[in-house]
Amino acid sequence: MSQLTKSRGFVRNLLFGLAKKRNIGFTTFAPLRLAPEYTSIDLANKQITGVVKYNNKVYLTVKVDVELDETIVKGSLRGISHLTKPFKKSHYIEII
Repeated sequence: MSQLTKSRGFVRNLLFGLAKKRNIGFTTFAPLRLAPEYTSIDLANKQITGVVKYNNKVYLTVKVDVELDETIVKGSLRGISHLTKPFKKSHYIEII
């Protein structure tokens, strides 16, 4: 093999290797100490309401309208953040 052929092969691998799309991400595995409760599932109107509560106190309410692709969030997890780590408010919203 000539030096020119090796160089062309190297450049081709470099260009096509950079052009490939790669699915890179990460996943957090941790126990979910506070599982959300689904208080209302309305199949006719395609709406779901879920809450995160601790000691019978509701800290976060998430209402999802699937048909309109709309999410309404009320509340905070600040008072129970020690129980929800490493998960954040956004993780609970995604779960619901």
